[in-house]
Amino acid sequence: MESSGNFDRFSIDEDDDDLEDDFSSGSMSFNGRLVISGDPVMYPSLIPSLGSPGRGIVFVPEDISSDCESDEETNDSICKGHGISVTTDPQSIKFEIFSTRIHEYQRKQCVFYSLMVLRTEGIDTDRALIERRYSDFAALYKALKKDHSSVVENVAFPGKLFGQKSNLNPENIELRRSSFETFLQKICYSNEARLHPAFREFFYLPELREATEKLKGGQLKSGLKLLLNTLHLQVKLGDEVREIIATLCGIVVIHEAQSKLEEANRYATAALELAQDDFYCPHLIPLLDTAANLRWKLQMEKKTLERHLNRVQRMSGIEADNAFTLRELAVMRFDK
Repeated sequence: MESSGNFDRFSIDEDDDDLEDDFSSGSMSFNGRLVISGDPVMYPSLIPSLGSPGRGIVFVPEDISSDCESDEETNDSICKGHGISVTTDPQSIKFEIFSTRIHEYQRKQCVFYSLMVLRTEGIDTDRALIERRYSDFAALYKALKKDHSSVVENVAFPGKLFGQKSNLNPENIELRRSSFETFLQKICYSNEARLHPAFREFFYLPELREATEKLKGGQLKSGLKLLLNTLHLQVKLGDEVREIIATLCGIVVIHEAQSKLEEANRYATAALELAQDDFYCPHLIPLLDTAANLRWKLQMEKKTLERHLNRVQRMSGIEADNAFTLRELAVMRFDK
């Protein structure tokens, strides 16, 4: 494919749209299905030359009302009683940037890209959405190029555009959107890329840190939504098993605090399936202790878990009473 001015040699400088994440004003959205709050204003369709008939620019006033979510948003495959598998087949993963938006803050504007990660085999009921800026994609690209250059070989990553008008040009936004999808699809095939710290920083860590702060502040519903979304990403993209266990345990803590004992038990069971006999996993002892207590409250068989707990305590030399609780581990997850 012939290179254009929008795909010049990648620059290591921050893009002009690199602003802080927390904004309080309005936004414009492109190229996607939107949930509109307030009165939308429709503008002419975008870039007919790129094959996008009927798409338009929508002004969306900021929606600050949603700390809670519907049951459908948290009712994933584990909650429905299915097991968990972290075996990743890159060929069954699809990355789709389904919408973009321009957000304005203090007379400056930046573009956010809404990314969906899908399984293409079967019916994918586990929602996995994130929103990232150009600078986030650029940081991932730079890190992989530095440490595993072969992974991004022949990737036409969009270079820096100078001037806000260039950054906000609808055609440039559409070209970036397409190139970002191609970039993510390519690196997904690499185990080295998926286990790189920059990959985890891009896909998981921002929402996990936010969820931890929500949990500390008692914002359980919004914290649960973030944890579930990140769990789905971790499972689909094959994150490290102990990290997935930590996320599952955070979900158990929230469900138990909400007195949703059956849901807590399902996620605890999923975490135990992954932990197996990893005696030195920091979550295993408090997880077994919590799971046994949940089953006692639910009037379910718990002796098997108690025997497992006793065996792990003997092997590790750590008693449950001397170990951190699941809640303590959840709120301390990112403490240094």
